[in-house]
Order: sequence, then structure tokens, then C-alpha cells
Amino acid sequence: AKVEIERLADQSLRRQAELINYRRRVQKEQGETVTMAQVALLGGIVPVIDDLERAVETRSEDASVYHEGMQIILRSVQKVLETIGVERIMPEGLTFDPRYHESIARHETNEVPEGQVLDVVQPGYRLKDRLIRPASVVVSCGSTTVEGDTAEDNQGKGTEADAAVLDGENGVDDA
Repeated sequence: AKVEIERLADQSLRRQAELINYRRRVQKEQGETVTMAQVALLGGIVPVIDDLERAVETRSEDASVYHEGMQIILRSVQKVLETIGVERIMPEGLTFDPRYHESIARHETNEVPEGQVLDVVQPGYRLKDRLIRPASVVVSCGSTTVEGDTAEDNQGKGTEADAAVLDGENGVDDA
């Protein structure tokens, strides 16, 4: 029985050592994977930096030359982002989605449905299902008055939303 206990204790120590070695190996592999991803990304960015340095060193009186150069550099950056799977979020004309859009202003209009993105002030970006930055947008909201309708005409009249609140229908589950 004593021999069996020693054998089991030795086996337990070996398994613990194997587990420790496995954890170290996985951490090392994860570190190498991160480094490889960084090298791949930087490999795409370094040529863009070279282009920017050349643009800074260029002496030209013609602004169109600079503009054309900046467009080339911008396309290079966009290509790098596309290569690694980054998507640009440009939701103009779509329904506002708070998961991917940040409303920075609301604009009263009856020309489009309420909650529709009217303008993209700054595009957003995502990598697969991960949001890098939400798109900054201007969202439509209904006009406070409808043509021929004044605040005096509406005194004492409730809206459907007012009626829902009065009826206890606030859109929140009381589970």
C-alpha cells in the first residue's frame, strides 16, 4: 500500500509539472501570435510612413500635388486596414443603431423617418464583430410642429406615447 501511495504521489507531481509546462507553452505561443500580428500590421504601416516622410520633404508650390499625394497615402492606409479586415462604418441613410453609431446631433425633419442617420460626421470602424470606434452621426427627429399645427392647437391633447405611459406601457418589462 505504501508503494502505491508513493506511485500515486509521484504521478500527481508529474501531472502538475506537465500542467505548468503546458501553461507556459500556451502563454509563449500566444505571445508569439500577438507579435506576429503586430509585425504583419506594422509591415503594412511602414510603407505609409515612408510615403508621409517623402510628402513632408517634397517642396512644391502646387497644392494639387500635395492633395494628390495625400490621396495616394490615404488609399495606402485604407488598403492596409482592408487587408487586416477592418471595416469602415458609413451608415448614412440607415436606421440609427446605438451599437455602431454615436449620435452627436439631432435634426428636425419630416422628410425622412425619425431615427434615420442623416449625416456621418466621422466614420466608425470595426474589426470582425469588435467595434473600434462608433460612427459619429446626425440623426433625424420628427418636427415639433406639423404644418398648420401650433402649440395652442395641441393644448390638452396627448400623444400616443403619452397615452402609453398613462396606461403603464413604458416598454420596460417588470419581470
